Order: sequence, then structure tokens, then C-alpha cells
Amino acid sequence: MKKLSLLLGACLIIMTITGIQSCKTTAKTSASKMFKFNLEEGKGYDYEMIFDIDTKAGGQNISMTIAGLYSMNVTATEGNVKSVTTAYKSLRMNMKMMGMEIDIDSDKPVQDNGDGDVTKNPIGMMNKVIGGIVGKKFIIKVDEEGKVLEVTGFDKIFTDMVDSMGVDEDVKKQVTASMKEQFNDQSIKDQFAQVFTIFPNKEIKVGDSWEKSYATGGKMAAKFTTTYNVKDIEGDHVTLTTNTKISSNDGGGGISGTQTGNMLVDSKTGLMINATYDQQLEVKAEGQTVEVTGKGKIKGKAN
Repeated sequence: MKKLSLLLGACLIIMTITGIQSCKTTAKTSASKMFKFNLEEGKGYDYEMIFDIDTKAGGQNISMTIAGLYSMNVTATEGNVKSVTTAYKSLRMNMKMMGMEIDIDSDKPVQDNGDGDVTKNPIGMMNKVIGGIVGKKFIIKVDEEGKVLEVTGFDKIFTDMVDSMGVDEDVKKQVTASMKEQFNDQSIKDQFAQVFTIFPNKEIKVGDSWEKSYATGGKMAAKFTTTYNVKDIEGDHVTLTTNTKISSNDGGGGISGTQTGNMLVDSKTGLMINATYDQQLEVKAEGQTVEVTGKGKIKGKAN
């Protein structure tokens, strides 16, 4: 009893000095959780992603914000692969460069030049395309390690939307050239790789670490290799710190950089509740160096 009193007294002193509200127990620090992608079939989830990107090249600065809100439902499970039916709920792209600002927002009405012809206003056309994409469903297939195996249906959504605008072929080509790089099956796969490809698919505890890699496509194809460290486990919530090395996907030296982050994940479902990222990137191409600084925020919730 005397030893117990001394232990409790010591704990109270530590709480007073450090501001900690309770003594950590051995049970908490040694707790382990199965950690895999396990969104529940038949339930709905929302993911909000916001990326702020600043680039410097040739004395010019470009700032861009991309914000997307997605609804997701697991509609099928086959073995260890889940089919997640997904749709944009809203989408915004804002760019500032050379004293100009371009703002494309699915929540804003489509703009024209006052004559009802949206095709004469490039921003109006882009708003119409984005507005037409919202609510259209596509499928993401994900395994228990969070690997995005396949995205289907988004290319068709984009093509159908452009075709439905009722414009001539030259305008179609302009719209497609402007926006196809951002809106296609591969770009969607790349976006969700960062959200889902985090799981070791095994029991984890505080102090554990593991490494995951994925590659992105497009004009800036890159390889992301991340080390995840378990900082804390409280109930079903797992707190992770991340350190990522970014390099050219082809093994060349054109792309190099780092990314650090923190995330809170629900171990029961694999839902990313909250995450923040800081990225520093350098891209060398055609004798020019582009410096990229990025910040990202991801929030997830069950409906």
C-alpha cells in the first residue's frame, strides 16, 4: 500500500509539472491494433482534400489551390479487394500568376459574356465541365494494404461531359487539352494513393515503423517512398508521423524532394480522420529548374 501511495504521489507530481491530465499505463503504451484498409461495406464516407502549391521558375511565381470533397461508399468486396463507388461533391481550382487570378468553382454559377454563350468565356467553359463532373460516380478498387489497384469510369465521365457541351471540335480540343491532365483515371488514382497506401496489413504498436511506396503518372511521374512511424495509439485512433522521399519514377534525377506529415487514422476502418503534409520539390527539365512548395490537408468522416 505504501508503494502504491508513493507511485500515485509521483504520478500527481509529474502531471502538475508537465500538464498531463492522466498517467499513461503500460496497457496503453503496449496496445496493438490491426492496421489495414477496411472501410465498411454499405456505409458512406466523405473525404476532403486541400492542396496549396507554390511554384517558382524563370523568375515567375505561380500559386494554386485545389480543393475537392468526395463522397465514397464501399459497394462490393471480393477477397481482399473493396470496390469504392466515389463521386465529387464539390471541386475548386484557384490559380494566381502574372497578376491574374483564375477561379474555377463547382459551387459557382456558370459564367458567360452576357450573351448566353458560355463557349466564349474559357473560365465559364471550365466551370461548366467541373460542374458537370460533380455527382457522377466512378469506381476505385483498393486492397487491404491500401494499394489503389484500379480507377474506372472517370475518363468516360470527363469525355461525356465535354461531348454534351454542344460545341464544335476545336473548342472540344481546347477544353480537353486544358483539363484532361487533371481529370482522368490516372490522376484520380494518384490522388488517392496518398490517402490509402499507408497500411502494413498487420498488428502495429507504438514505436513500430514500416515503408510503403507508390508511383504517380502524368507529366511529372514520380516515385514516393514513405516511412511511417506509430507515435500514439488511443482507443481505435492511431497517430502516425511520415517521412517521404520523392524521386523520378524512371530513376533519373529530374525530380527530387521530401515530404513530412502527421496523420490520425481510425484503425477499425482505415479511415484517415485528419492529415497534414509539407512538401519541398525540385524539378529539372529542359535546362530549367522549378521549385515547388506544397501543403496538404486531408479530412475524413463517416456519414
